[in-house]
Amino acid sequence: MVLSTWLGDLNNVHSLAIMTDQCDSIKAAINALMPNTVHRYCIWHIFIKLPIISGVLDSKIAKAEFKALVLDSINVAEFERRWTDYIEKYNLDGRDWFYKLYLEKEKWVLVYLNDHFWVGMLSTQRSESHAFFDGFITRQSTLKLFIQQYELAIRTKLEKELEAEYRSRCFEPKCLSEFA
Repeated sequence: MVLSTWLGDLNNVHSLAIMTDQCDSIKAAINALMPNTVHRYCIWHIFIKLPIISGVLDSKIAKAEFKALVLDSINVAEFERRWTDYIEKYNLDGRDWFYKLYLEKEKWVLVYLNDHFWVGMLSTQRSESHAFFDGFITRQSTLKLFIQQYELAIRTKLEKELEAEYRSRCFEPKCLSEFA
């Protein structure tokens, strides 16, 4: 899954930022074709892989602690300290998955990505329902169809907001208390 802040390559203008899963072939393509694009990993894909590490992260507490160290660290020094403590606590020093993940921390740990504007996004939102686009696109929709339907979805949302605002101004509020 890829999420980019620029849809397309118009006159050799590449995306300013792109978010993907940890696919090595996508990473290589981005490095080769868009070397100035900030590449970030989707945090959802990282979190979803945690249970795969058998015997280590079976505990809900360990998973919650991992998410907290990634999402709640205030600065780099705090993240580094908390990462070291976590690895020691759960005896993960020899685990290849954690070692490789740590080597690429600049692509997925929030405190390393603070210098880039991500519109508050943490993931490609693959795991979330796309209620905003319900009725406009499906999982099988092409990128071309998405672009065409995007404007229609925005227009429909704006019309609903304007209609709700109109309704809220046209009706007198009902008294919620007999003492008002």
